Amino acid sequence: MSIRVLPYDGPPHPRRRLDLLHPPAAHAPYALCFVHGGGWRAGEAAQWHRQMRRAGARGVISASLGYRVGERLPALLDDVADGYRRLLTHLDERGLGELPVFLVGSSAGAHLATLLSLSPNGLEPAGCVSVNGPGASLRPWPGMDPEIRAAVEHLAGGDYAAASPAHHADPATAPPMLFIVVGKERFFPHEHVRELAATLPGARVVLLPGAEHGFFYEPGSKDSARAQAEIDVFIAEVLRG
Repeated sequence: MSIRVLPYDGPPHPRRRLDLLHPPAAHAPYALCFVHGGGWRAGEAAQWHRQMRRAGARGVISASLGYRVGERLPALLDDVADGYRRLLTHLDERGLGELPVFLVGSSAGAHLATLLSLSPNGLEPAGCVSVNGPGASLRPWPGMDPEIRAAVEHLAGGDYAAASPAHHADPATAPPMLFIVVGKERFFPHEHVRELAATLPGARVVLLPGAEHGFFYEPGSKDSARAQAEIDVFIAEVLRG
């Protein structure tokens, strides 16, 4: 199955594009929208290609959003919002405008996907899956990894509240959320994730004891299979209402 590249509307930039896989026999009752990690300073949409092909084999339309790594938070959020809108336009042009879309992000991508889901931007994803994300706050904490600290300081530009998902969490408007954390986490404290989940109705936190940060890009591992099973249950529950 081929992966197409679609540029976003607005300012042209090599990173402002999404990778789209629309299988010829798409039949799943939802679509997936992936956001890559890389410490907000690195990474690319292609990191999700293996998961996209796995989803395509199951009849799922999927996209992976690019964004201008290394920029400050407002630019990154603009990019992922524009990418999400581009996916919605693609679906609408094919008579699939009512198809529920679920965001899935890993690490920094989980942070951006969570902010996109919680911010009052009118996009309203059907649900959001955060894998290895930072949780409630990006304010510096004791023992914070030095590279993550430097990346967050640049990202936030001093406005840690705006960069922290808990600042945007509104139980009345938040979509369903699933948080997946790993036993071998190196960057983001589990308690921050649980703190955010506690503010969101019905949000669940799933721990994979043997998994490492960034594990979910590879769909063939045992931990990835378990995470996928949790995501499948989450999506099925949301679709049932």
